[in-house]
Amino acid sequence: MPLNNYPDEELNKAVMRWGFKTRMQLKASVARLSMKGKGDLVKSLQFKAKKDFGEIDRAIFAFTRHGAFFNRGVGRGYISVNGKVVRGVRKDKSHSANKPDNALIHAVQGPIMRQPKEWFNPVFAKAVPELADLITKTKADHIFDPSQLKLRT
Repeated sequence: MPLNNYPDEELNKAVMRWGFKTRMQLKASVARLSMKGKGDLVKSLQFKAKKDFGEIDRAIFAFTRHGAFFNRGVGRGYISVNGKVVRGVRKDKSHSANKPDNALIHAVQGPIMRQPKEWFNPVFAKAVPELADLITKTKADHIFDPSQLKLRT
């Protein structure tokens, strides 16, 4: 049943529960890893939801920038080239996306000490279908409401 005569309140509460549950799963995923800086990443993980016309239409997970580096296995002298982590440096230290020449790198010889530590994708691979099912179940009840049928005789 809709809460407070607003059909979207039930969905809003369910999405908020899903978001906080997913955030806790992300924190647990980071906590299982052995890496320097994971404490800062765990503290920085946030979930926010944005509404449009009273209904949640965006779920946002925010975390510090180095969380993306952990996930890809890059940073501090390690870069990704064609999906592989290698030792290297940029020819130009600028990181501007507007200058494609800045993406040119110079690979450096040496052992590869880093591997990607996927903490983000495995959690979302399970959580997103769960959210889709939640939305489908909630919205399907509101798409067809028999009380709104009018019969002509």
